[in-house]
Amino acid sequence: MARLTGDGILFDLLDPNNKIESFYWMYPAGTRKVFWQATAPTGWTQDTSMGGDMALRVINGTGGGTGGTTNFSSVLSGSNSLSVPINDTYAISGSVGNHTLSLQQLPDHTHTSNVGPAGGANATPFSNTGARTVDGDNTTGGMVPAGGGGSHDHPFSGSVSVNQTPVLNLDLAVTYVDVIICALN
Repeated sequence: MARLTGDGILFDLLDPNNKIESFYWMYPAGTRKVFWQATAPTGWTQDTSMGGDMALRVINGTGGGTGGTTNFSSVLSGSNSLSVPINDTYAISGSVGNHTLSLQQLPDHTHTSNVGPAGGANATPFSNTGARTVDGDNTTGGMVPAGGGGSHDHPFSGSVSVNQTPVLNLDLAVTYVDVIICALN
């Protein structure tokens, strides 16, 4: 005969009647457990009330809840794409500047004068009045600049239109273990 003691259940190993024929003393009827096997073990029935294709979530609070709206394999089934359409026009403006050209950056060139030659058949009374030549030849009226050394800007403005749908490919195929939830009969 089996006896309940302060240390547990004490069995007389020589008496074949000393046995427990039910495991309800370990788990109350209706207890649910997760099993990693194809079918429910003897004495258990697979509980399909929650549907399938769900993930398990470990929490610190009260258990037994469910949530979410999208099936596990729909979200974490491999390569998923995220598309974000962009369709807008953006104004742009600014200035590229504050650059001073050196004499080595300037190509060879001349600046013609609006005044005529200082002498000869095409000379006029106004040909050479005042200081109209910067640096050059008075007989031809040509002007050769010596270079000023100042910086300058090049302003710009306009707009750019963007009409794209960039696609971000995500691989969310996490590893998983298929389990079943069973209730004790």
